[in-house]
Amino acid sequence: MRHVIIGSGAAGIAAAKTIRSINKDDEIIMVSSDDVIYSRCMLHKYLENNRDISSLNFVSDDFFSVNNIIWHKGKCATRVDTKNNCILLQDTTLSYDKLLIATGSDPVIPNVGKFRTATNVYGFRHLTDAEIIREKAKHAKKIIIIGAGLVGLDIAYALLELKKTLTVIEMVPQIMPLNLDSATATVYQKLFEQNGCNFKLNSKITNTISNEKGEITHVILETGENLTCDMIIMAAGVKPSVKFLEESNVKCEQGVKVDQYLRTSCENVYAAGDVTALGGIWSCAVKQGEVVAKNMCGIKTQFTDTFTAKNTINFFNLPTVSVGNINPTKDDTTLIRESHTCYQKIILRNSSIIGAILQGNIAHSGIWQYLIKNEVDISKLKKPVWDISFADFYGIDEKGQYTYNCI
Repeated sequence: MRHVIIGSGAAGIAAAKTIRSINKDDEIIMVSSDDVIYSRCMLHKYLENNRDISSLNFVSDDFFSVNNIIWHKGKCATRVDTKNNCILLQDTTLSYDKLLIATGSDPVIPNVGKFRTATNVYGFRHLTDAEIIREKAKHAKKIIIIGAGLVGLDIAYALLELKKTLTVIEMVPQIMPLNLDSATATVYQKLFEQNGCNFKLNSKITNTISNEKGEITHVILETGENLTCDMIIMAAGVKPSVKFLEESNVKCEQGVKVDQYLRTSCENVYAAGDVTALGGIWSCAVKQGEVVAKNMCGIKTQFTDTFTAKNTINFFNLPTVSVGNINPTKDDTTLIRESHTCYQKIILRNSSIIGAILQGNIAHSGIWQYLIKNEVDISKLKKPVWDISFADFYGIDEKGQYTYNCI
């Protein structure tokens, strides 16, 4: 059996490990446009010179030899021929018995002004992006970051460490809207501003001005404000990397469409990780890689864990954890407790906790993640919500119901 994996990120590596653990003799071939293995989650650490390329690696140096995996590194898949069970690279063709698409995602470059053609606009998704930005930033005096999500703020924090002058532009009224509420976002915004970062929130870019070199020198906002810049970094979202699948018959919607077994619309072709758009965090990609590998090896396994695990954020030594649904509806109950050093919020729907944010004091965040993920009914617990602990539960009975220690 020959397994071909396109992509060497979290999902691809997890799949390769799992296949090898199940079948010692199956052939495994990995293809990746990258020529090194690295964690995308840590690219901002590389940008601020806190890590080198070797310390971004999340597998051992002998990973491929120990696991008997053939690695075609620095190679791009240009086409997938699902009728003949093969993939085309720039210089060769590889046949497969089982194919895994784990190509991840690419940065979105908005079709505004000259963003897509300018020579000083950069995405931030791949190691090559971080390498270019780190080099170009040495000489840049005014840098604009578009997008104030977690990735945009990671980039901003790294560049502030390099003493750069920054402006972050965001279309919505607060930073990190997917991870934080307005209270916790405001605290971080003030810390960034105190350290030299300028924000333009609730702002829309309408045009750009370029010089004769094809570089954008000014960004124009909807208000008419004109911002000067030397370079622009895009952190306004990602899109699944699927261009090479255009003639493959592999169905794509928001990402590669898969069923509960991570099978695509084509026989013997699977997908996992960011390319499926099922979840954009590391742990989710790893779990998908493990599940899809079992299915590729004939062990029928459903991917059911679509819960988004907790986001842990730490800027300027202020830790924050957000878990689950942090945007309550009018029918939800929101509980808040805060002091001058911490802020904690719990969101309840009916008899279950659906979301939590902890800033400053993040102790016991594990219990909230557990209760949210498992949709535990806490109405039987005769104690304040803030005092709930793992000790309040015995476990799960034969009917799949939680048994309580404190009722």
